[in-house]
Amino acid sequence: MSATAVAERVIKEINSDKFDFIVINFANPDMVAHTGNLKATVKAVEILDNLAGQIVNTVLAQKGVVLITADHGNAEELYDLQTGIIVKEHSKNGVPLYIIGEEFRGKITKGAAGKDLHQMTASGILADVAPTILKIMGLQRPEDMTGRSLI
Repeated sequence: MSATAVAERVIKEINSDKFDFIVINFANPDMVAHTGNLKATVKAVEILDNLAGQIVNTVLAQKGVVLITADHGNAEELYDLQTGIIVKEHSKNGVPLYIIGEEFRGKITKGAAGKDLHQMTASGILADVAPTILKIMGLQRPEDMTGRSLI
């Protein structure tokens, strides 16, 4: 799981202008969280935070758009505060969908209290991510796609 090597390759490909769309799956925080090692999980999240920042900056320099999301939580709830037990399984917490691009700067989703996104009510599901991507790319959503665009 060399997140650094993946990020370096992705940055190289973004700068090549060969692709209109790139998908990246960084499983590192999830995989490390399954071990129950809190210190290692925090380190994995910190490393990924840095790498994601580099990728986002590269995409923005190319006038692109970045979407960041997950299909489940895990690392954010590794320690049960009530019981003190280490939790190694996926959480049932909602996950955010961040849309980062110049055309979205300063825009906030409906339901967010000011800019405090952690208090907002969930407004979409995983099936809505693909239609959102298609809308950003200016492509039609196929009729058999059940999700809806979140923008």
